Amino acid sequence: MPEAIAVATPGRGDVAGQNSYATCTFASLERDAAALARGLVELGIRPGMKLVLLVRPGVQFVKLVFALLRSGATTVLIDPGMGRTHLVDCLAAVEPDGFVAISPAQALRTLQRHRFPMAQTNVTIGRRWFWGGKSYEQLLRLGRRSQAELPATNGDDAAAIIFTSGSTGPPKGVLYSHRMFDTQAAEIQRAYSIHPGGADLACFPLFGLFNSAMGVTTVFPKMDFSRPASADPRKLLAAARDWQVTQAFASPAVWKKLGRYCEQHGERIPTLRKVLSCGAPVPASVLRQTLACVHPEAQMHTPYGATESLPISTISAAEVLSETARATDAGAGICVGHKYDSIDWRIIRITDEPIDSIDSAEELPVGEIGELIVRGPQVSTRYVTGPERHNQLSKIQDGDSVWHRLGDVGYFDEHERFWYCGRKAHRVDHRNGDLFTIPIESVFNTLPNVQRSALIGVGKAGYKQPVIVVELETFNHLKCDGDELWTQWCRIEPRLETLWYGKLSFTDFPRILVHRCLPTDVRHNSKINREHLAEWAAKQLANQTSQPLG
Repeated sequence: MPEAIAVATPGRGDVAGQNSYATCTFASLERDAAALARGLVELGIRPGMKLVLLVRPGVQFVKLVFALLRSGATTVLIDPGMGRTHLVDCLAAVEPDGFVAISPAQALRTLQRHRFPMAQTNVTIGRRWFWGGKSYEQLLRLGRRSQAELPATNGDDAAAIIFTSGSTGPPKGVLYSHRMFDTQAAEIQRAYSIHPGGADLACFPLFGLFNSAMGVTTVFPKMDFSRPASADPRKLLAAARDWQVTQAFASPAVWKKLGRYCEQHGERIPTLRKVLSCGAPVPASVLRQTLACVHPEAQMHTPYGATESLPISTISAAEVLSETARATDAGAGICVGHKYDSIDWRIIRITDEPIDSIDSAEELPVGEIGELIVRGPQVSTRYVTGPERHNQLSKIQDGDSVWHRLGDVGYFDEHERFWYCGRKAHRVDHRNGDLFTIPIESVFNTLPNVQRSALIGVGKAGYKQPVIVVELETFNHLKCDGDELWTQWCRIEPRLETLWYGKLSFTDFPRILVHRCLPTDVRHNSKINREHLAEWAAKQLANQTSQPLG
């Protein structure tokens, strides 16, 4: 399909009331990616060298990703939404050999040149000022004239360093091999029956890159990809209609906003038949709203995984809505489905200490909550930034293979599905036993007017005070002194019995605080930032702004 559109991105201006787009065909993507790769080789880039890519999602972004992969360089990908300080610290830790970046990023590199002493090969996308190096156009012309031979890459060769979101600690650089990317593309294509043709509304740029490998048009909508929750539903709908999109990927925050808008304004995306969402648990209410505004026969799936290991498992909205959602509301956790064939997984006993060998890990039986570990060709074997202890705490050796500790806790059911119960680091380690976030929060989320809730612990390890922080649909609808919430608590207390009792005495029962808007992660704007929330709650309790229940 050489003349089919590979990438479409919003243009700089609209014409006669119509949305304008910059596009490229698969043929031009192929030609320019190869030319840019040869240009990089001409500049001295060799396999193993590390180049930071900081380019806005669009045609040039996609061409450069494939060019960097073909050049043999290791592409450093990072979310600029993490903030300038974290961004500079993470990139400095990589010790890059150069930057392929937009003008503001090159200016920042120049001002912070002492942090990047090895960054000698630099390409500017946009206006190039005083820092030298090549422009994108110059690199492209250089490559078109070049006869340089591109290096052959093997599956185990380094392909990229991708940073985690830092939701449970400092962002870590995850080493990706070419085999990891190849497996991801193959598994996603097989699991969701994606065939050449059609168009994808790509609200998460990195996931959108798989489209080019699968022969699907990538449509980038008008949105700030570093703040997906701020996306304008009208602009998403405009891109979906302009390109008659057949599939789409977005975080739960985007689907929630888009689904609510469509419900309120009677809008739909009738061509959309495949819907994907991940980055955080997707509430059943969001699944229903989303399915109501797409094709009547559309299928929605929520793949589960992490930056270090994706995909791990998947579950359809149909299975959630017909079966598992009821169990989730009762405190069973969130079912994320069956594993992919290429993945091995186990549940082991929870520990916060390193596990040197798989022989030292105690595997748990069906139904018992423990820590999930995985291995497979899509699982990264190590981090390449930060202290070595990150690898010691997250990797388990098993002969020639490596298991990755997800940091997620949960259990397998009798159907070999994984039920997610939260992050290991977020459990409330009470003196009488651990309290897990997702089962308890899911019960609280069924209360009238409760938008979301978060279980956190305040105090010393082993003696933490459980605190439930709730975000209300309408902030002023309930009193914030806990009286009305206590009345509602009594309605759900029986469902919490197996989760609470035996672990908490009456005096340990949680305090309830009301927060105007729970903080979320920078990447998907969906996962609750519990670290920030715990600091806030500690201050609230210290100021005695809330009375204990009872």
